[in-house]
Amino acid sequence: MELIIISGRSGSGKSVALRALEDAGYYCVDNIPLPLIPTLTYYLTQENRSAVISLDIRNLPNTPNAIEELLTQLEPLNAKLIFLDCERNTLIRRYSDSRRIHPLSTQDDLSLEGALDLEQKLLEPLVQNANYIIDTSHLSSHELAENLRQILQGSTEKELKIIFQSFGFKYGLPAIPITFLMFAFYRTHIGIRSFANDRLRATGD
Repeated sequence: MELIIISGRSGSGKSVALRALEDAGYYCVDNIPLPLIPTLTYYLTQENRSAVISLDIRNLPNTPNAIEELLTQLEPLNAKLIFLDCERNTLIRRYSDSRRIHPLSTQDDLSLEGALDLEQKLLEPLVQNANYIIDTSHLSSHELAENLRQILQGSTEKELKIIFQSFGFKYGLPAIPITFLMFAFYRTHIGIRSFANDRLRATGD
């Protein structure tokens, strides 16, 4: 089993990262309450499934000690913590473009700038324990996905998947009455001939 924890600042691209890792075959869980993570990891261990858990400001505990305790519990699983960072001005521009509200703005009635500053402070314990830090300030969604594949799979290329689809008639080829085919032929033939005759008459006049 492989366990990946994706964290980062709001607007840094965690949703893009989760979609990319889900396409790579990981079981992705977003915004799960912190106390449920040990139970989830136990289940995934029994099923031997590789998983990605998103941990951000929405499900962050009130005390930094809780983060340390969680990471200590996950040490036997060799969990990798990937933190997505981003420049402050870029985050402000992204929020302005998307017209979304920062999670801390709804909880503490803060301005966007104040919410970003508070979030950076609250996420500091995760930054200190991160195995990898990716700055997404100047990355497109495709470039972010390539960075993640490089870290986790050692290659930026996607796996080629070919899907073959076939169909068949359960009870053999359908039987079409010959009279239907003849009617369709004569109807088309007569229609074309009538159209041609009409054109000839119009030209002759």
